[in-house]
Amino acid sequence: MRALKLSYSNLELSLRRCFSFCAIFPKDFEIDKEELIHLWMANGFIESERNIEVEDVGNKVWNKLYSRSFFQEAKCDEFGMVKSFKMHDLFHDLAQSIMGEECAAFVEGRLTPLSSRVHYSTLLSSDVSFGRFKHAFKKVESLRTFLDLRTSFVLGNVAPVPSNHSLRALCTRSSLLSPLKDLTHLRYLSLNCGYKANLNNVICQMRKLQILKLKRSTYLHGLPKNLTQLQDLRHIVIDYCNSVVETLPKISKLRHLRTLSIFVVGSKPGCGLAELHGLNLGGRLRIRGLENVPNEWDAKQANLIGKKDLNILHLSWDGNANPKGSYVSVERVLEALEPPSTLKSFGMNGYKGRQLPSWMRSSLVLRDLVEVELSGCDNCEELPPLGKLAHLKRLKVSGMKNVKWIDGETYDGVEEKAFPSLEELIVDNLPNLERLLRDEGVEMVPRLSQLRIDDVLNFKVPRLPCVETVHARGIEAVTSFMEGVGESMACLKTLSIKFIKGVVVLPDEFRRLGALQELYIREWYDVEYFPEHVLEGLTSLRTLSVEYCEKLKSLSEGVRHLACLENLRIDNCPELVALPSNMSQLTALRYVSISYCCTLPDGLQGVPSLGSLDISCCKCTSLPDWLGDMTSLQKLSIVYCTELRSVPSSLQHLTNLSHLRIDGCPHLKKRCKRETGEDWQYIKHIPKIQLYFWREPTFCDEFKSILFTSPRNVSLCL
Repeated sequence: MRALKLSYSNLELSLRRCFSFCAIFPKDFEIDKEELIHLWMANGFIESERNIEVEDVGNKVWNKLYSRSFFQEAKCDEFGMVKSFKMHDLFHDLAQSIMGEECAAFVEGRLTPLSSRVHYSTLLSSDVSFGRFKHAFKKVESLRTFLDLRTSFVLGNVAPVPSNHSLRALCTRSSLLSPLKDLTHLRYLSLNCGYKANLNNVICQMRKLQILKLKRSTYLHGLPKNLTQLQDLRHIVIDYCNSVVETLPKISKLRHLRTLSIFVVGSKPGCGLAELHGLNLGGRLRIRGLENVPNEWDAKQANLIGKKDLNILHLSWDGNANPKGSYVSVERVLEALEPPSTLKSFGMNGYKGRQLPSWMRSSLVLRDLVEVELSGCDNCEELPPLGKLAHLKRLKVSGMKNVKWIDGETYDGVEEKAFPSLEELIVDNLPNLERLLRDEGVEMVPRLSQLRIDDVLNFKVPRLPCVETVHARGIEAVTSFMEGVGESMACLKTLSIKFIKGVVVLPDEFRRLGALQELYIREWYDVEYFPEHVLEGLTSLRTLSVEYCEKLKSLSEGVRHLACLENLRIDNCPELVALPSNMSQLTALRYVSISYCCTLPDGLQGVPSLGSLDISCCKCTSLPDWLGDMTSLQKLSIVYCTELRSVPSSLQHLTNLSHLRIDGCPHLKKRCKRETGEDWQYIKHIPKIQLYFWREPTFCDEFKSILFTSPRNVSLCL
């Protein structure tokens, strides 16, 4: 600790305050870098320097502390920018020793009165009553920062808000804003309500507010109209508030605004794109309501190209245009919305034009893109030359019925590769997509590891040597698709394929997937049989899940080849009443889940090393006696088997069974009652027994749970 204190004393004064403030977070907490810089700003620890904005000063401070190991374990987002970090426990101890009584945290089970010297406080306890909270803050005279960092809380408890007039930064889950009316010194306000929040003009009285963050407010439609009076506002962040339908009128009055996460174009005065013209916005910006843009000149006035600090841009046409916008050329509007070349992520939704703008075909404008998402562009027949973008890692294309290939460019020279950095590709609802490239005579996607294909009927799979995960749904020509998968994906480890019609037998092409470890077959409506020679090739398979295959009758004796199988799930396969007779050869199988069956399939008792069995939503009235032959079983779960009348007496032979859970099986309530139930004698030897039963039916279908345990572990939860 002495060496750490020496390192601390060698820091500049401003860096010392910024570091010691981090004692407000609990140990091993993942600290959001941007949040921390905003809190530094709110507390006055950093200020602008000449021509350097205060946020940039904060970045410099963070970099200095990180380079000297005061901060560690930095995590970057998909764009390579530091998102979060941690502090080593020893550095956290140092920060706490420096702060002393100035910093206090409420952890689980501790809510004692705070010292009058407390300036910075966090709430981590999930069960805090308003009265206890108010009592704890009774002596506090000058609280500067309060952060509610709880990830969960007890229903019925009102989220507490300290009413200290000196607060500079407040993060709260409360939807009651009236206690905030006296917080005139507040510079940072984060509201994470999770339900209805009425953003009345209480916020507009906070004249010094710089940062406003609104998260998970379900019914938030817009911001208070008088918010433009807060001339110090620099950041307005709105996350997971999908009901927002209008933006602050005349937002251009907020001359210092640096972040505006969402802007909804309106038809009223002061709600047009021209409001963005003079704002030096950075970070991420989502523009919705572009159908309301009256003309291309108004779009040009947004001056997106001049906003060099923008990293993420999403453009959205959300519905039918208003009368003024009904005759506007959407192609000209999009041409006028050219972004800066600094973008890392670009998304576009609902564009109705046929042609894409010239800037979307420019490798200079799009050169730094890491992520692209294009959806609902119904009339477009071609995509921009995305295959030539050197840094593109993630691409999602959906709802474009006329597109035949993802990239229609030609490639010259042996060295040129298409999509050289692409790692994840998602294509959804592209019914006419034929291939990835129009010209497939070039090396493509050398780094692609994840592929998702939904509702693409006749896609020709190219050579994809590095793909490890494939999710496919609604493939019409499944045999040729699987042929392409088998031939071109030697490294494939996870395959999920759903919603297949007209296939009676699992295709032969599956046998080529020797490296496959996880296979998920779901909604194959006509499949009846898994041939032995097909399963023979799946020698590396560890997980097999078969769901909603209502005509499936047999897995075949080929299961003996699945020597590595550890997990087996069978869900909604009513015709599968028996498993192969050679299940005893599956020595690695540890977990089995059976759901929505008419009876527990015979053959399961032969698995020699099964440790866990889950039975759910089965219609059977009884379980087979051979359940008692599964002597290796350690955990048994029986859930929502509403017709089940009893448990088999053979359960008493399962001496290794340590955990039994019965949930939603009403007929077993009396039979499994402790001491007096008819079936209690068969289960009383089990160390941990959990019995959950329904209450009498109510409108809300609520549940009442009662936990019974054996005499060796007695406790009761009501």
